[in-house]
Amino acid sequence: MLDYSLKYNDLAFTDDLISLESTRKKLDVLKAIANLTRYMDIRYDSYFHDEFTHWLKRKEIKWTTKSTVNNYSLSNRIKLEDVLDSIKKLPYKHKIFSLFVLVSGLRTEEALRAFNNHTVLCNDGIMELFWDRGTKKSNAVYCHPLLHNKIDFKTSKAVYTFLNKRILGYEIRFLRKLNFTINSGKVDPLLAEFMQGRRGNISQKHYFLPSMYEHKNKWLEAWNLIIRDVGGDW
Repeated sequence: MLDYSLKYNDLAFTDDLISLESTRKKLDVLKAIANLTRYMDIRYDSYFHDEFTHWLKRKEIKWTTKSTVNNYSLSNRIKLEDVLDSIKKLPYKHKIFSLFVLVSGLRTEEALRAFNNHTVLCNDGIMELFWDRGTKKSNAVYCHPLLHNKIDFKTSKAVYTFLNKRILGYEIRFLRKLNFTINSGKVDPLLAEFMQGRRGNISQKHYFLPSMYEHKNKWLEAWNLIIRDVGGDW
């Protein structure tokens, strides 16, 4: 902490500290500066620590390594074209799985489970899940016909070791945010929320499932070009 406070104390109250990526290193820098200002207050009867903590609150800097970026603003930071270009460069099986995550909009654990049980779950282009995992819900998602026949293998959690931010240029969970952005602009926004498990329950599936069949052509129209662009001639 002393080494960090000597090395990074000049970042206190600056835009450079605000713009640091939310990593463990940033958290250690914040702790080091906070400890230094606390020492200054005790040693010299100053008020640097209070000023620093109030400044952190005013600038909405959190004491966490978790990103505080609003989910919807992520789509403005990374363009669809950049995402598709990164997926194109992946090995075949990783490309298929990444496209499945993008097209389904499922969370990472849900996507892995649905992918490995695709044959059982997929019925006429719709995968009915209706899983509950604590506060997380999975309802039903579309399965694109251009991907359907290519999901003929299984994968493991090790796939996420390869599909990391260094290789993709973004965290794979971003694909879920991008999926919602695309779906909500092409189909009923309430249906888009239902497919991501944000609304609906078992009793409401009798309303939303027929709605999925009604909007299926619109959904296919939105995703056809995207999958063809990435897949090429496979």
